[in-house]
Amino acid sequence: MFNFSCLMNNAYRDNEKPHVHFHFVPRYKNEVNLFDKKYVDKHFGYNFWKWDLNENERQEDIFSKDEKREIYNMMKKEFSIGRL
Repeated sequence: MFNFSCLMNNAYRDNEKPHVHFHFVPRYKNEVNLFDKKYVDKHFGYNFWKWDLNENERQEDIFSKDEKREIYNMMKKEFSIGRL
């Protein structure tokens, strides 16, 4: 899904070089075990951003900064250009 309204953002209007960026938000129907932690996506099937904006309904962040870095590296390896 693409949000073409992003073409109206400030960077585009301020004559900066346009670019494309993505937000990867993995969604899981079933429980996922990663780094010996159990992750349950309690809002699976619903709009992620709606819940993220509500402090009382927000999904708990269970991963440390180092674990997030490792997840990022795993994603980079999975989606590397060499695999296309």
